[in-house]
Amino acid sequence: MRKIEAVISIDKLALCYIATGELIEKLSEKDENDVLVDEYDYDCFRLKRVPSDETIYVNYFDVLIKFPKDNEKSGCTERKFATLKTKPRSVEEGKKNYIWLYIENWVFYEVFLTIQRSKCNWLSCVDYIVDELGLVFNNITSMDIALDGNVNIAKRIKHAQFDDAYTVKLNGTFRRNKEEVLDNILHISTGDQIKLRTTTIVAKPQKKKDEKLSLKVYNKTNELEKSSKRYISKWVDINSTIYRTEITIGNENLKEFYARKGECIPYELLLTTFANQSESQLILFEMMEYFSNRLLMFNYNPKHKGKGETLSIFEL
Repeated sequence: MRKIEAVISIDKLALCYIATGELIEKLSEKDENDVLVDEYDYDCFRLKRVPSDETIYVNYFDVLIKFPKDNEKSGCTERKFATLKTKPRSVEEGKKNYIWLYIENWVFYEVFLTIQRSKCNWLSCVDYIVDELGLVFNNITSMDIALDGNVNIAKRIKHAQFDDAYTVKLNGTFRRNKEEVLDNILHISTGDQIKLRTTTIVAKPQKKKDEKLSLKVYNKTNELEKSSKRYISKWVDINSTIYRTEITIGNENLKEFYARKGECIPYELLLTTFANQSESQLILFEMMEYFSNRLLMFNYNPKHKGKGETLSIFEL
């Protein structure tokens, strides 16, 4: 029997911070030619203004972190770490000013340091940037959690959906009418001129309040072969085809998750945990299982007697 391998990681992250009015003003400064200042230089990073079509933000910067050049005594090279966005400074008394950081994908998968044989990614560097800018943590606006493993879960979902022994539980409701069209489950297939080769499955919520929530299951190896994200393969370290299960959640979903546990959201502790591969596995899988169950489950009842057994997509 093949050994099941899986690693779970953050794949996308948007963070919201509270900024001082002075910082918002500084980032909106103009030079003597009445042109917005192009960049702001700090010890270990630089903010570089970039154009944007997003009209709700007045400032849009690349956050470039600095590295010493290899084999050289002086000078440094830079790499994009995040995108920083701000809205205009609030003129209303008591109203807060917000800054958003959208972290680059490589940050979650490249090794910054190793602690007791556990790989830690570059997410821990966020704290330094935040401290330098004088920001106060507000919330996790959105994030993607990705489970990469050697089990083809999309194939198992497809089999269960069309097998008479299973009943789909979609967005919390069992769909017992086999002829009902399930609009909130999408099967996206690609292939050559002989047959279909891959299937991506997407499950979406029914309620508008959950619009940020989504589930996606697909063949990650195919995507990695076409992209430059070799760092994901190194971080995951699975020597076979990688199948990904990906869940997207927003801040309101995160509030729901912790309210169910009777806890407040430990935002800053979460960021520290997310940076450590070993320490993050349990809480990330707990989140992924909870929200994937909210979207899609199956009841297995081959004899169509009694209640059957309700299964998560990871138990198929």
